[in-house]
Amino acid sequence: MDSGSEIHIEWRGGFVLNVVVMWIVGLIALLVGILLVVSGNHLIAGCVLLAWTVVDSVVSSVRRRKIHAEFRERFPTSDDVALSLDREKIRRLRDDEGKVQAVRQVRRDVPGTPLVEAANLVDKL
Repeated sequence: MDSGSEIHIEWRGGFVLNVVVMWIVGLIALLVGILLVVSGNHLIAGCVLLAWTVVDSVVSSVRRRKIHAEFRERFPTSDDVALSLDREKIRRLRDDEGKVQAVRQVRRDVPGTPLVEAANLVDKL
């Protein structure tokens, strides 16, 4: 297994754990909100759910930035991504099955590739 795959596996494990923890905390916040509504504390329930929404948005934003930074560390330019691809295979896939399938293949071959970048790469090939 090459080092790129190992990095992807390590990142994926941390990503899954993060998602599970955030999902559990979100479920707890929802249950607390429901209990507060049932007990008549509508304003506090609204504040709890609003706070959860803000926290979830911030965590998601930080996670996306971290993923993008790790990807850019491995592939500083689009040309670096293109060099790691089987360009003939991607061209053939684009011509035979369409751009969507070719973009999907780019993202499978180079995990973490942003959708816009994968689409631009397919167009350039």
